[in-house]
Amino acid sequence: MPYKDPEAKREWERQHRPRRLARRRELRQMDTARKQVRAEGTGAAKFLFPVIAGGVLAAYSPKLAIGTGGLTIAIAGLFKKGWSWWVVGVLLVVLGLFFYWSNQNEGKQSQGSEPGPKMLFL
Repeated sequence: MPYKDPEAKREWERQHRPRRLARRRELRQMDTARKQVRAEGTGAAKFLFPVIAGGVLAAYSPKLAIGTGGLTIAIAGLFKKGWSWWVVGVLLVVLGLFFYWSNQNEGKQSQGSEPGPKMLFL
C-alpha cells in the first residue's frame, strides 16, 4: 500500500474497499459459526455423564468418590469453573458419604446381631 502519498492511499482504499468488506463479512460468519458449534456442545449430556459416573464410583468405592468430589470442588474454585463443576463435586461428596455411611451401618448390623435359630435345608 502506498502510505507516503495520502492521495494514493485514498485511491488504493477506494479500489480495494469491496474486497476488504467481503473479507470482514467472511470472518464474522466464521466467528458466528464457531460460536454456534460451541453452544451446541453444551447440554444435559455434558452435565449428566459426570453425575452418573460419580454415582457408580460412589457405589463401588465411597472413599474414592469423596476424594474425587473434593478434588472437583477444589479445581472449580482454583480455576473459576462454572456452576456445573460445583454441583458435580458436591453431588460426588454427598453420594460418597451416603454410601460410606450405609456401608458402615451394614457392618454394624451384621456384627451386632445375635445369631438366631438356624434352619437347615436338605
